[in-house]
Amino acid sequence: MNHTEQGLPGDDGHQLPDDVLSVMRTAPLFSGLYDSDLVDLLSGARVETFPDGHLLFCQGDLLDRFFVVIEGHVEASIDQADGRRSVVEILEKPAILGESAMFGDRGALVTARVMGRAVLVAVPSAGFLRKLERRFDLILLMLGSMSFRLRLMVRQIAELKLKTTAQRLGGFLLTLTDIDSGPATVRFPYDKRVVAGILGMKPESLSRALARLSTIGVRSQADNVVHVIDVARLRRFSIEEGLE
Repeated sequence: MNHTEQGLPGDDGHQLPDDVLSVMRTAPLFSGLYDSDLVDLLSGARVETFPDGHLLFCQGDLLDRFFVVIEGHVEASIDQADGRRSVVEILEKPAILGESAMFGDRGALVTARVMGRAVLVAVPSAGFLRKLERRFDLILLMLGSMSFRLRLMVRQIAELKLKTTAQRLGGFLLTLTDIDSGPATVRFPYDKRVVAGILGMKPESLSRALARLSTIGVRSQADNVVHVIDVARLRRFSIEEGLE
């Protein structure tokens, strides 16, 4: 599949687009950096646009770059021994993927595939590491950001183990609205099979979870639309334990 590329500042002298820089500032790895440091670290990086289904890399691949999502979505999955693909996460801006490229010769932990159309910044790891070698202060900042991300992932895994399927789905639906109370209408951002994989359940379990949520006023409608009669009630349900 074809994709397009746009240079970022570096040896070719291109100017970093303001909209790209604004997203990069919020990426976990780069939060807290001065713009001048960020632009220097990204020297030689490229803005690339990928079509639906484009395979960025496969589990186990040795990577020479990492990516930052600027627009769109990327599916991160793990290949099971029986040939099935388990979706781990759907990444959107300002997520970073393929960071393992920076740390030795370890292969990629997941397979990354574009969903729809996506715009990413591809950062060559060799040049990135060379610049970091001169800046121990930046290394400490990045380690702090990565540590926070790890703690967040551990908390998410713990919640998956402690919550029922209906509670997990309820929590996911709550992330799709900014409303605190009263009615809300949301739409699944991806196919329900993908949502089920993210939440650690089978598609049929998601259907049963939707049926369970219907008893507290959550109505599944056509075109992946879900109507919530009372957001506050759904929130209370999603944080309580032992409801199934």
